Amino acid sequence: MDASATVNPTPQPAAFAPLRACVDFLKPLEKVCQKASALGMLFFLIMVLITALDVGLRYFLSRPLSGTLELTEFFMVIVFFTSVAYAQWTGGHIVMDVVTAKLSEKTQTLLAVVTTFWSVCTVAFCLIAMMDYAVSCELYSPTLNLPVAPFVWFASAGCLLLLLTLVHDFLAAILHACERCGTTSALLALVVALVSTAAFLWFATHRMRGFSSVVLGVWGCAFMFFLFFSGMPVAYALMASAAVFIANMRGTVAAWNMLGQFWYNTVASYDWSPLMFFLLMGYVCFQGQFGQDLYRAARSWMGHWRGGLATGSVCACTAFGAVVGDSLAGSVAMSAIALPEMRKSHYDDALAIGCLACSGTIGSLIPPSTTFILYGVLAEQSIGELFIAGVIPGLLCMFCFIGVIVVWARINPAAAPASPRVPRLEALASLRSALPILFIFVLVIGGIYGGIFTATEGGGVGVFGMLALAFVLRRMNGKKLSAALNEAGKFTAMCFALLAGANLLGNFMTLSRIPMVLANAIAALDIAPMLVMLAIIIVLCFLGCFIPAIPLVLICVPIFVPIAKVFGWNLIWFGVISTLVKNMACITPPFGINLFVMKGIADVPIGLMYKASLPYVVGLFVCVGLIVAFPQLSLWLPSMMH
Repeated sequence: MDASATVNPTPQPAAFAPLRACVDFLKPLEKVCQKASALGMLFFLIMVLITALDVGLRYFLSRPLSGTLELTEFFMVIVFFTSVAYAQWTGGHIVMDVVTAKLSEKTQTLLAVVTTFWSVCTVAFCLIAMMDYAVSCELYSPTLNLPVAPFVWFASAGCLLLLLTLVHDFLAAILHACERCGTTSALLALVVALVSTAAFLWFATHRMRGFSSVVLGVWGCAFMFFLFFSGMPVAYALMASAAVFIANMRGTVAAWNMLGQFWYNTVASYDWSPLMFFLLMGYVCFQGQFGQDLYRAARSWMGHWRGGLATGSVCACTAFGAVVGDSLAGSVAMSAIALPEMRKSHYDDALAIGCLACSGTIGSLIPPSTTFILYGVLAEQSIGELFIAGVIPGLLCMFCFIGVIVVWARINPAAAPASPRVPRLEALASLRSALPILFIFVLVIGGIYGGIFTATEGGGVGVFGMLALAFVLRRMNGKKLSAALNEAGKFTAMCFALLAGANLLGNFMTLSRIPMVLANAIAALDIAPMLVMLAIIIVLCFLGCFIPAIPLVLICVPIFVPIAKVFGWNLIWFGVISTLVKNMACITPPFGINLFVMKGIADVPIGLMYKASLPYVVGLFVCVGLIVAFPQLSLWLPSMMH
């Protein structure tokens, strides 16, 4: 932004003193939320130990623990609702700033007042409805016969902490607007916030006569994207838009009941538990610096080829993604290790940076994959089968990227010079150092594939094994474990806030009948199924340029899965294709998230990032085409499980 565009502050200390006092009064709440999150992470570790112990007792002594499923669900509630407020303090919730980032600083400041007030109102309604549900809840867990109501009250307490945090953020936004834009502009923004909220409430309580559910559904989607692009956090925008339109379509009582239960029921769902475990497993792997072992092995065996360091980086990212399961973590971890090495060896920046930015996406295909967990629950497909289905496509994607490097190095040999050959003994030593982390991967995925344990249990075993390995190798200490738990807590809070909003949005989409009407309309067109598949791929690619990966999956799966069912497509195969296209969205200009993260790490212009990514996007398109043309590439391994 130009210096001329910066708004000069106009401080008025006496007038702002009461407002500043309120902000300062709520500021100590951050420490409370931090300690609450730390307490929740201790319960997370207990959950890991119980899960691993249950698997061990069942497998070796045929004496499994009783009620572990219920305990896992209750512990998930504790983990999330102790961390969600701290995630707000640390800016952990996703915001789509595609539009707002281009606005002037003054406009952004004033808009923050409006969107933060909307967030406060959304969470306040959720809290009151959840407390109402807690009062009337008379459910008991089936095995341990534990009452559910105390855990709903606990969730309400966590929601209260989140609300107080948002109130602090709202007051801070008003104070900032007064200081930067003047009192008059700040008051005008506050009036806009109040009037718009009143308009939303009026719409929610007055049913629109003469409008079909489909039309209201379309307006609801438009309203949701309006909230997204205004800068409101995605999770709260999903909740607000769904609640407002459900109330309009089915009445305020139905919306109130859904609002009271949806957040707790989403978090306390055993189906989502693998997501928590594998997120923690990835952060433990990151803090244990196991990525260095993988890169050292790949470099030792491939570095003497032309383009060998880049090829080794792709292989290391693939192996690291097999443990982390996230498209961005692999790129970040490997960039810190591999980018200095490639620059030292005089690699062309575009080849090196593009290779690292794009290879991280393979982590969403090689199991365990957070994307497959999300898709599996939403599409009601086996997570274990999805994990296995991603192995061959993940390896195929790796070979496509290697092919890009080979072609690039052949066209321009100076872009990827060969490094000196590493002695054989050193290469063997590097391979031995990488074996422990690969053993964890084989243990987890092999156990799921062999039916020894479920995806949830595999996640618990994986975290336990990763922690044990890190401590045995002296890669883990209290500080690193605390960092891993802290990051896992923040990311878990972000994910499950999104999941809760998506759950409510899913109810709204069902009521609107948009997915069914769209599926039937496409089926009635009598066009080739592959043209429909091409259209879905194009739509996902386009939306992926503007919507982050996790919200993209949560929004699009309920819409496109009914279409896949109409054409009789295998939903495991469709899930692999959807994940591949989501990966493409992470690296496609102009708004691929991996590109912006790598731009910051590598300190290069965004134009170079666009140039660096395009050849790998072509490679990913080739991979998608092969999976579409040959479904058995993704279905052969799952078929062997039956």
